[in-house]
Amino acid sequence: MIFSNLFHRKKNKESETGSFSQYDQSEYAKLETKNIVKELNLSDAAQAKKYVVDLCKQMIQASKDMEDSKSEYQLVTNYLTDIQILENLTDAERKPILECATQVAKLEKQRTDFLKTKRRLTDTQFAQMQEEEENLPGVIRRLKANEADLDAIKRNMAYLEGKKLEWSMQRSDSAKVQKVTRTAACYLLAVFITLFAFVGILSWYLNRDLQLVFTIMGFVTVGAGAFILIRYQDSTREIRQADVNRNQAITLENRVKIRYVNTKNAVDFICEKYHVRNAKELEFLYGQYQEEAREKETFRKTSDDLDYYTQNLLQYLTRLRMYDTRVWLTHANALVDSREMVELKHELLTRRQKLRARMEYSVGSIHEMKGEALKNMSKLGNNAYQLEQIIRKIEAMNPVFK
Repeated sequence: MIFSNLFHRKKNKESETGSFSQYDQSEYAKLETKNIVKELNLSDAAQAKKYVVDLCKQMIQASKDMEDSKSEYQLVTNYLTDIQILENLTDAERKPILECATQVAKLEKQRTDFLKTKRRLTDTQFAQMQEEEENLPGVIRRLKANEADLDAIKRNMAYLEGKKLEWSMQRSDSAKVQKVTRTAACYLLAVFITLFAFVGILSWYLNRDLQLVFTIMGFVTVGAGAFILIRYQDSTREIRQADVNRNQAITLENRVKIRYVNTKNAVDFICEKYHVRNAKELEFLYGQYQEEAREKETFRKTSDDLDYYTQNLLQYLTRLRMYDTRVWLTHANALVDSREMVELKHELLTRRQKLRARMEYSVGSIHEMKGEALKNMSKLGNNAYQLEQIIRKIEAMNPVFK
């Protein structure tokens, strides 16, 4: 992993893929050179020219690959030299570098862990909470109080609705009693009139004094009438009282409804403003904001400390006249942990060995193709001069091909 970060391994893999392709072509040219005359009619100038042109193309590509390998080889060597400089430091020279590298590695890990942490709030939510940070505790308290008021108001409304229904039912019952008493009074009046008439006729017919009967009937009539009248008046009074009580219940209910609407609007405004459903959710978001704000403050301090130790580490490494000092900022662990440094050095040495082997192979392959091209130069006729020019350019690119 360290090696890939240092030297952009992806790019190297692409160059390696190209070199392997070149290897296949040059190896084919080398292995089949002895039999090529049997397969191609090189006495034909066109066939000979095509064959030599192919060899030249392969030599040019191999020469370019050789240059890339040399550049990468030098880069690897420079990093190995930097490692050697670090290994040769005295304890006094190593101590400040180790201290700075330890802090850089630790702070870089903290920052990486923070960046990997799942965000609790969106940027919009965090910005809104940050702007309202001073007011939010009071907003939460008011929202809780308003929600408690809403619950109490709903209970009051339910109670008043019940009382209103109760008074309506009481008025209806009193109205029925009033109707019954009125009907009873009419029937009673008719009955007593009939009885008085009957007794009067009976008294005249029998020629007897029925004064006592009339008196008794009078008392009964007055008593029954008084009872009906009192009951009728009670019903009337109950109807009036029911109307009064019902109107009071309606008045109180209207007041409570107005209060409910105002309180509900206040609750809805706050919930809509902060995109929550209730005070509990807003309180939870505020807690999330406080925690994330603390983490961001820690991240800011970590970044400031990281910048400080990074600059100090760069200053110490710059004094050592190293090839690349900034590469160690992302690999401070190698400065702290000797095992990682050994692993890094091993990877670089292995890589340099492979590059050396590839360059040696490229040199041999180009010499082989060059010899084969020169062997068939005589068959090119007037084109032989062009072949010489190409070979001179290849030799100019790298003197080792001479």
